[in-house]
Amino acid sequence: MPLSSCGAGKAVAGVVLWLALLAGLTLSVLSGLKICTAMCSETAKFAIFGMDFGWFGCLFFGVLILLAALRKRIPLAGALLLYGVSGAAGAELRLIWIQKYIIGAWCPVCLGIAAMVVTTGFVLLYELLATQTALGGSMKAKLTHVVVMALALLIGLGAALVGVQKEAEAAGPDIYFGKRQSDTTVYVVSDWFCPVCRRVEPEIEKVFPEIAATARVAFVDMPIHPDTSNYTPYNLQFIMYNKDKYMRLRHVLDELSRSTKNPTPEQVQAAVAPLGIKLRPHNFVELMNGVKLFESLFRGFGVKATPTVVVDNTRTKKRKLLVGSRDITRSAIKEAIVEVGR
Repeated sequence: MPLSSCGAGKAVAGVVLWLALLAGLTLSVLSGLKICTAMCSETAKFAIFGMDFGWFGCLFFGVLILLAALRKRIPLAGALLLYGVSGAAGAELRLIWIQKYIIGAWCPVCLGIAAMVVTTGFVLLYELLATQTALGGSMKAKLTHVVVMALALLIGLGAALVGVQKEAEAAGPDIYFGKRQSDTTVYVVSDWFCPVCRRVEPEIEKVFPEIAATARVAFVDMPIHPDTSNYTPYNLQFIMYNKDKYMRLRHVLDELSRSTKNPTPEQVQAAVAPLGIKLRPHNFVELMNGVKLFESLFRGFGVKATPTVVVDNTRTKKRKLLVGSRDITRSAIKEAIVEVGR
């Protein structure tokens, strides 16, 4: 290949490389913020080495961009870029397999990230072979690079097999009650200052023991009213650390929300003290993880109003939303559990 043609081709490849890396970073940010389709609620159940996929992708693409910027001055940076992308392609094989055979549906943002990884890999491979050809590199040298890339791909696949965990709650807040191994989860999405939520709450309290015996149950705060965010830190703490008394603590918070919109720790402590509960200091990381999980759930399920009960079955891929006081009844929730399980 003439050097002039090689130079033109590499220039185009360089532009494509930067576009792919920047697109991958942008899509990773969208994934981390859960600005996605309903399938985000499913991908939110997975983490890689205990870290959210989106934020892991932001870190990874950030490193790739740094390596791409340094590779002309530091040859090692170019090699690390090439083999790092190869490893990422191997990891993406595992993630695509999860979407196909475990989640059973495709997340456009996740597929976009995978496409950017593959595009970057092809560009780097093209650059490598074009450079080797123009400089008269031997076939053995070319094959050596390809073999190392293949090994990096296998290492990436192996790392994903080991590092990807199915349940996001294993690496984040445990918000679940009831039959934890059930394929069906009942998500109660509510707002502490929603009048209809308050009317439905007694029905939820009555049906809770029954649905907890057959399905997982999660209570999700959706701050339609901004003041709900003042209660979420306490609600999350009770969900995670006081599961045996949670329904009574939830009732206490409901009563407290009727008298104050911004409770102090002292007020909450006084309200829960009769139940033998001592408040913990707020853990900022736990709180942020919990709020992020709540957001990923109600956005992913497409919840538009409170109260909403989402009945979701991961085995059948069926889901039913019950919205408002007319839909959310003891019999309707039990029927929905049976329906999505068929």
